[in-house]
Amino acid sequence: MIAPRAALARILSNVKPLGSESVPLIRAVGRVLAEDMSARIDLPGFDNSMMDGYAVRAADCASVPCRLKALAVARAGSLPRARVGRGTAVKIMTGAPLPSGADAVVMKESALPGPGGTVRILRAPRRGDFIRSRGEDVRRGMPLLNRGALLRPYEVGLLAAQGIARVRVVRAPRVAVLSTGDELTPAGTRLRPGRIRDSNGPALCAALARLGARVVLARTVRDDAAVLERAMRAALARADMLLVVGGVSVGDFDHTREVLIRVGARVVFWKVALKPGKPLLYARRGGKPVFGLPGNPVSALVCFSEFVRPALDALQGRAPGPCHLSGILENGYEKPADRQQFLFCRARASGDGYRLSVIRPQGSGMLARACAADSLAVAPLGVRRVKAGERLAFRWLE
Repeated sequence: MIAPRAALARILSNVKPLGSESVPLIRAVGRVLAEDMSARIDLPGFDNSMMDGYAVRAADCASVPCRLKALAVARAGSLPRARVGRGTAVKIMTGAPLPSGADAVVMKESALPGPGGTVRILRAPRRGDFIRSRGEDVRRGMPLLNRGALLRPYEVGLLAAQGIARVRVVRAPRVAVLSTGDELTPAGTRLRPGRIRDSNGPALCAALARLGARVVLARTVRDDAAVLERAMRAALARADMLLVVGGVSVGDFDHTREVLIRVGARVVFWKVALKPGKPLLYARRGGKPVFGLPGNPVSALVCFSEFVRPALDALQGRAPGPCHLSGILENGYEKPADRQQFLFCRARASGDGYRLSVIRPQGSGMLARACAADSLAVAPLGVRRVKAGERLAFRWLE
């Protein structure tokens, strides 16, 4: 068996980002920028007010209180007509262009309207107070975002402010999912005796969609080597990545490994020192990553999050995530010494960080127990028991 860290390193050693595609900006969140971008315009595009108040000349308000003549109102979305001269002010709204002649804004709370169209200034401003200067955030022509940048809502907002409606991003991976097993029955059809619902297919498709992948094929396949070979060849012809669920152990009807070799895949590793997820298989065929996931649903999802997700991130040019936190175990747990084990837990914040309570019982087929958890802790290789009070790495379940 290969150690989990070594297995992940082998997966990521030859997974490269895909090509690029142009998408509408409003659909680009979570994607990775495929080209460097420079600013088209200054941001802000003009001097404007940060506050509702009065645009003034700071020199006129050096001694307060003072009274100025209010000339007009400047509002956002239009250019001010009045010019601020000696002894005058312009009432101004947040975001409105600064009238010429003004060099400061006095907040509304620091001024009182007076008789005869005047305003009484109660607090002396300094030059530049409450003014957003043209280009103080972005200057036209400066580097805006670099290739490889993850487009969060912040970056989407920045590009929208530049007037950009479409953006070139790394292409979304196309993924095929084959759930194997004579016993599998799709949801919505009658369940015959001795058969079970296919939970892996829908769960993995949901996980793929959440990560921005496009599921191009999702179907169940009988435990028949010839049928599985045809399904694999069809899937690999359409997809950038193939997930085959089940058939990776050593049973009489576990055909995944032999059929992968038959279709020309090179098996990189088979079996990982991991619980749940020991039968995990990873192969490559024509540069495409292929995963043989265990058939037990909890095992399949753990292997997806720990191994498939980083590969999907790499295909999209994203840094691997999410990162692990640290928490103190509240109850001990026995485990195999020769395997790293993922423990489903409930985490709570405490004065010294996080406390982790291991859910009991738990197992590779116990989906309801996994649903009761909000976090996944890592019990390391080489120990038979993790004890209460020990500190373990964990991550939130998404």
